[in-house]
Amino acid sequence: MTDTTMRLHRRLRAPDPDSLHCREFELNLTNDKRYLILSRYTELYCRERPGWDLVHHHQVPVASLIRWIISNSDAEKN
Repeated sequence: MTDTTMRLHRRLRAPDPDSLHCREFELNLTNDKRYLILSRYTELYCRERPGWDLVHHHQVPVASLIRWIISNSDAEKN
């Protein structure tokens, strides 16, 4: 995790004694601060079979996000 990363959620659970499931959601800014990236990380550890992991990244321009927030704010609707 870098200094611009915000962890939104982390869940660890053991569905059974021989496995461990990890899920994390993080927000991060790109180095140029122009994009906000939402990352979803999932990992499964098992004794009987190989573990696996999966990472998904979704990004949105910060300018578009700010425009969306302004256009959908309660202040404008009142």
